[in-house]
Amino acid sequence: MTRWARYGKERLYVATADRSPVGYLDVQSGDAVLDRPDLAAAFQAAVTDYLASRRSHTTRTWHPETSPGTVSATVPTAPAASSRTSRDADTPVAAAEATWVDLAANRPGQAAQAQAEAHLAAMKERSRLGTFVTRALDMKTDERAWRVGAKGEETVGARLERLVGEGWWVLHAVPVGTRGSDIDHVLMGPGGVYTVNTKSHPGKKIWVSPHRVLVDGHKVEYLRNSRFEADRSRRLLTAALGWEPPVRAALVLLTGTLIPDVTIKDGGPEDVLILDRMDVPRIFKRSPQRLTPEGVAEVFEIARRSTTWTG
Repeated sequence: MTRWARYGKERLYVATADRSPVGYLDVQSGDAVLDRPDLAAAFQAAVTDYLASRRSHTTRTWHPETSPGTVSATVPTAPAASSRTSRDADTPVAAAEATWVDLAANRPGQAAQAQAEAHLAAMKERSRLGTFVTRALDMKTDERAWRVGAKGEETVGARLERLVGEGWWVLHAVPVGTRGSDIDHVLMGPGGVYTVNTKSHPGKKIWVSPHRVLVDGHKVEYLRNSRFEADRSRRLLTAALGWEPPVRAALVLLTGTLIPDVTIKDGGPEDVLILDRMDVPRIFKRSPQRLTPEGVAEVFEIARRSTTWTG
């Protein structure tokens, strides 16, 4: 069973032990689509057992006249954490009882776009004519920087979304703490948890060594910030889960060119994965397995809760 949730929609995908698709249930409508009608009974049992384990809110019916079987499915107000991972079946999961926002609904670049809109509103307040000229000439402003950043996050976010349905989950614009910080993307799958930091520098040359990143010869603190995001995420997820998931920082550098103008010296840093646009999502698919499917599901159910990230 794999749960998919995005933008207010939710599906439950069922597969065989060898990961062959059986079908999926649209939780909101109660409609089911089966790839394997011969396994309708097993599909119904899997879906019913899964939904029965979650808090009920209302009832949807899978109608026999439109689907090869009948199932009554309870739709939850908020999903409970999945049972246990194979790492430690006796370790309790810290359930978030407080009211929380579902971060699975966040869009790529959402936080950066909000910042761009705020700066644009402030510019218009000062001078509408100046704002028009500034935007028409695409001059360097804080609003433009946030807008370019949001576009980069949208690009990387769309590529990360290709992993969904293949054992991976991704959250975007994850707010951390109480001071307005956010992580561009948090990717969770068989290869572990990755905090993905996207940086856009159209037309710039980027140089990366094991200890620093230079943009057109100027040092930027991308490695330090990426490490901080990964360390903080590891601490917060461990506190919420009761066990420590494998977390690694990833830095995606965008230069806006067909062939990315990114030079990596001496293999780059060992603890931060350096990527360009074309590396995503291929590099994650090839990562060695560090989490079981049960572990991935458990991390996602905790990570999607806004309360997990407020510490």
